[in-house]
Parts: sequence; C-alpha cells; structure tokens
Amino acid sequence: MAAVLELSKPKLTKNEVLYGVSWEMYDELVADNRNSQFPRLTYDSGILEITMSNSLQHEEDSRNLAALFEQIAVELEVNFRRSGSTTFRRKNISKGFEPDSCFYIQSLEKIVGKEDLNSEVDPPPDLIIEINKTSSPRQRMPIFAAFGVAEVWRFTKKQVKFYVLREGVYLEAKMSLALPILASEQATDFLLDARTMSSTAWAKLLRNWIASAKIDWVK
Repeated sequence: MAAVLELSKPKLTKNEVLYGVSWEMYDELVADNRNSQFPRLTYDSGILEITMSNSLQHEEDSRNLAALFEQIAVELEVNFRRSGSTTFRRKNISKGFEPDSCFYIQSLEKIVGKEDLNSEVDPPPDLIIEINKTSSPRQRMPIFAAFGVAEVWRFTKKQVKFYVLREGVYLEAKMSLALPILASEQATDFLLDARTMSSTAWAKLLRNWIASAKIDWVK
C-alpha cells in the first residue's frame, strides 16, 4: 500500500510505504522508536517503508542464519560483534535502514568499546543477513551498497545467496567472504534443515560439518 505523506507526523500502525517524507521527519520517527523492535524503518531519498511486524517464520529464519554464521565463525576463530537490527542512517546519501541481522567483522576494531554508533562517521556492518519480504515493494540492496556493506546473505524463495560488493555493485558469490569454508548451497541446506530438525540435532549436524570442512579447508 502506498500513501502520500501529509505535513503532520504519520501514525505508524501498519505496513505501508509513504512518499515525500523529509529527512527531518524520518530522523524524528527513528528517535521516537529508538528502543523498540518495531516498527522497522527503511528510508531512501524521501520514500519511507514501515514494517510493523514479521512472521514467525521470518524471525526464525533470520536467527537461524545468524546462528549459522556465529557457530562457524567461532570455530574458525573469526572475531565478530553482533549488531542485530541497529539503525543505520546517513543524511549525506539520504538513506537509512534496519537489517534483519548484521555483524561487524573486518571493521570490528573501529567500533571496539562503543555502546552506540554514529553511522555518519562509523563504518557500516561488514555482513548483513536479509530475509526477503516478498510483499515489500522496496529493494534494499542498493541501500546497503550505498553504505558500503561488504557482504549480504539473502534468503529468498527457499534459497540463500551470497553477495559481495565490488565497485559499488553486488555480485553473487559462491563462497562467503567472511567465512570462506561456507558455500551458499550449504547455507541453504542448513537453513532448510533447521526448519524441520530439533535445535539440538541441528546444532550437532552443524558441528560435525564444521569439523569436517575445517580439515578440508586446511588441506
């Protein structure tokens, strides 16, 4: 659903897209909802998408894909910082977003000790996990690219795809940039397995695979 924004502040009560939203109004809405999980706001040059809630499946897939990253990263001794759905916004490019999940990896040292981020000067996350909202009319990948996010894992149509930023454009990659032992096909298999297996059985399956993959990777 699309609507033209009136001069007054909009009431955030449903999923919708508003047009003609000033940066100042977007900034005020972010401040009003700073400590709330929802709504999640995506802003792109005057266009504001409001997401009031996600389905159980969406949230489960998001957390399982994040757990997949975390378990492999720990085994490979890759340090990271969980950044969840932190709000990132930059006035100079007139864009802002709140990811499903994200991590600092290569840029971790630049945010050590910080309890909050100023995305006007601090680096963006190195990895974003995006569970595609098929009903969403907005494409978020160009927004991530404008911020300079190095890698995106995107789950859509029951398939995980990896994208790596090259000269301002995302190119699909077979292997993860952050976790070079993980292929997108393997990530897809694990995520779909998580939908049908118990949490303990899935964790054991993942640990066994990591042990085997590490041996092959060292070779």
